[in-house]
Amino acid sequence: MNCIKVRKMINSIKFLEGYWFPLEKKSQKRFSVKTIKPNGRSREKEPYKMFCIFDKGTTINFKEKVNIIVGENGSGKSTLINIIKKYAGKFPDTFTLSWGNYNSEEEYYNQFIENRKNGKSDIEIIGDISYRNSIFFTAEDDNPKVAIPGMLNPSSKDFSSLVNDLFRAQEESHGESMIPVLDYILENAKNCVIFMDEPETALSLKNQIRLSKKIVESSEKRNNQIILSTHSLMIMKQFEEVFDMESRKWTNTNDYLKSIEI
Repeated sequence: MNCIKVRKMINSIKFLEGYWFPLEKKSQKRFSVKTIKPNGRSREKEPYKMFCIFDKGTTINFKEKVNIIVGENGSGKSTLINIIKKYAGKFPDTFTLSWGNYNSEEEYYNQFIENRKNGKSDIEIIGDISYRNSIFFTAEDDNPKVAIPGMLNPSSKDFSSLVNDLFRAQEESHGESMIPVLDYILENAKNCVIFMDEPETALSLKNQIRLSKKIVESSEKRNNQIILSTHSLMIMKQFEEVFDMESRKWTNTNDYLKSIEI
């Protein structure tokens, strides 16, 4: 999992246009809201409302090492990571290379970067980030009971070995099976940008502190930039600053906790 020889990173993301979603909850009205009138091409027959989770011009700057992103439910933490994940692209499988008539992954990569450079985008990302130097982990999607075999045997074709790893994972609790996946990423990735969306899910308080230490160690010893979204009070307290998705600003952790009456 050595992404690149010299670490590259994401410095910032700027929204060139508003990022809109259908309005579903009253709590979303804290963002900009607009009413959309249906036209002949719309499936909707009645006017409906949308909210702007990221206003035009919103800019988020990232730190070189560890970035802890916090905020209320629906404030845009997971959305932000998903937007960057889409921008970074996906490592091509054999079918993708064959269908696109690419002779190699290198040829595919060069074309991917060229298309991204010339294509119209609603965001502007400063920094060097692609599927080659980024890792994305989402606790909700990357169920450890499925992810463990792939993480431990990324290129193995030994079916019995994969089944054995999966069986052991199913014998453990959710939290127990999550730990080796997180450890594998943080201990083996080098010179990468690692995105983690609520990785503390199902972890005990002790293991949340352990995860925080692993994150710092991975950043300092393995030259990784880490961007992590969390609701964990225990993780927040391990770092001096957090990025508040409500105010869109970096803030002292103690000041943030006071602002939410903790």
